[in-house]
Amino acid sequence: MSDESNPPLGPRADQPPRKRRGIFGIGSIILGVPVLLWLVTAFVFARSLKYPAFLYQGTGEDVFGEHVPRFTRGSLTSIQTATGLEPQRFDAGIVQEDGFRGRQVPVIAWFFAGNRREAIVLLSAAGGTELQIIPYIKFLHAAGYTVVAAYSANNPKYGINWGLLKRKFALAIAHQLHDDGYDTVAAIGISEGGAGALLAQAEEPVFKAIVVDGAYASLPDTLLRSPTLARLNPAFARTVIWEARWWFGKSLYSVMPAKAAIAMGDCPLLIIQNSGDPLTPVSDGEAIHSAATGPTELWIAPSKGHGDAIFQVPKEYAAHVIAFFDRVFGPPPAVAQAEPSPTPAASPPSKRKIRERSKMRHHSTATNDAAASP
Repeated sequence: MSDESNPPLGPRADQPPRKRRGIFGIGSIILGVPVLLWLVTAFVFARSLKYPAFLYQGTGEDVFGEHVPRFTRGSLTSIQTATGLEPQRFDAGIVQEDGFRGRQVPVIAWFFAGNRREAIVLLSAAGGTELQIIPYIKFLHAAGYTVVAAYSANNPKYGINWGLLKRKFALAIAHQLHDDGYDTVAAIGISEGGAGALLAQAEEPVFKAIVVDGAYASLPDTLLRSPTLARLNPAFARTVIWEARWWFGKSLYSVMPAKAAIAMGDCPLLIIQNSGDPLTPVSDGEAIHSAATGPTELWIAPSKGHGDAIFQVPKEYAAHVIAFFDRVFGPPPAVAQAEPSPTPAASPPSKRKIRERSKMRHHSTATNDAAASP
């Protein structure tokens, strides 16, 4: 028989030897396992950005400072007693949280009608309850402004969104106010509330003026200098931020209020930054100030806390904010010069919405001392 009918035994020339393939497989496992562990660990660690320690330890709020009041069960009274005003419930629909959980969050706020037709939307800090915004309500309403104080996003049980959810709150409340006949709406945001106001305005110009207090300029930079990530390997810390997109629904590297300020057009902006703030230093305020394209003011408040200037220097704080709004919207009407009454004389919202704004019952409370007017 001819040898041509019997091809030689052994591996074909176009196939790699089994030994070589085995080495390649082992190498892939050796390299792949550490990479997989790196990514999985980063994903789990990224959860701490969604549920940081301050939300479930201590006061559960990220506003802190020497004079920030501590609220205790033993001295609680109703919000009506604390403010001397009678709030109404304000409903602005439901928004969906970004991220893989995507919970539905009702947009609920307190509504305080003022003598002026300009409405100020209050966006509080992360984890901060409605109790913290009582001083803001008091000095803004005393100046005649209608105040809408949002609070329903601040449940530590659901974590923090670093302004992304507050952005949706800001837009929903502004739209509802416009539907109710309030053509001039402004915002004041504290910490992540300030970031949310800037992000909202860059997305849609719903505000005529904005005040931000303790807002961060770049979320990645803020997180990288935080105690949680600062102690980590820099490469791993950046991987954690990259993995956090699954928790927050978008890349945190794209969340930059300083860049959002560029898109705000000619919207007047007052930036309040504490001189010794360890979370959002003066450089953050300066970055936002430099980026803004409209009339912008920067006030460095004498405080070493975060978002606590209202408690540290209450009279100066109120004076700066009211002067800013009055410059934007003009002097208050003559009626606002009188001592504000517990039942404001402003025109009520539309009848359709009055039915939705039933008076708030005493499900929320605040201390008398903390509610003292600045």
